[in-house]
Amino acid sequence: MLRVLVVDDDAQHLGIRKLLLEAAGHQVAVAEDAPAARRLLAELHPDVMVMDLCLPKLKDGLSLIRWVDEQRLARVIVLSGWTEELCDLPEEKLVACVLGKPIRNEHLLEAINAAVSSPARSLP
Repeated sequence: MLRVLVVDDDAQHLGIRKLLLEAAGHQVAVAEDAPAARRLLAELHPDVMVMDLCLPKLKDGLSLIRWVDEQRLARVIVLSGWTEELCDLPEEKLVACVLGKPIRNEHLLEAINAAVSSPARSLP
């Protein structure tokens, strides 16, 4: 069982992803914005954070990625309809995976498993 934090400002997407990940046997917490995500990251120490890049302000998503990397808190999977734009940003190298929306459930589960089994970066 993995601890997963899902961050998205769309309540419907949060609910769907929470149900999917819980059905797959994971412990799931959700946050609707970057400040809530930071609090939960510090409290829960999840293995993976699955996040929408476009939080209420674009810079919130990017700053959250940088903060998680600096703190070495979790592996990050980005879900976004803006995947081409992210690949041009320096933050792209800080994430385990970038997945375009809409995402198939099995692809998200595969990405989570790959992110935690990757020896590329060791986290506490």
